[in-house]
Amino acid sequence: MTPADARPTPPGQRWAAAVLTAFGIAAIVAARPLPFGSITRPGAGFFPLCLAIGLTVVSAAILVRSLRSPDAEARAAGPSRRGLTRAGATFAALFVYAWALTALGFGVATFLFLAFLFRAIEPQRWAVALGGAGATVMASHLLFRVWLGVRLPVGPWGF
Repeated sequence: MTPADARPTPPGQRWAAAVLTAFGIAAIVAARPLPFGSITRPGAGFFPLCLAIGLTVVSAAILVRSLRSPDAEARAAGPSRRGLTRAGATFAALFVYAWALTALGFGVATFLFLAFLFRAIEPQRWAVALGGAGATVMASHLLFRVWLGVRLPVGPWGF
């Protein structure tokens, strides 16, 4: 265990992890009746079930970790002003992204959204923010549009 692992966990993180674990379990139950398909021919339940399992595993791991960490200091410290500002900016960016997805298309909207997150929310150098956003958009395009044949929103520029 590193010193960073021994840090206290904020109580809010425990509640968030518990709620997300419960939500993930509910999503697994809801996704089970859908046809799963296979890796090469995914059915309607493939992505919901895989995402629900992933959400449940990650949130349960966070919950277990938070229950094992000391919490005396965490109870004294509430959420920071900077953290609340970043959370609010992230929610605002998500709403703008939802609107921009149909107006600008998947490629441009996703690139701008990710570049904003990489640069403003979790500050990275410009090269990392723009490169990471571009690489993520290309990987998403290859995975969803080319490999899986998903119809993504197309903007005025055709992507």
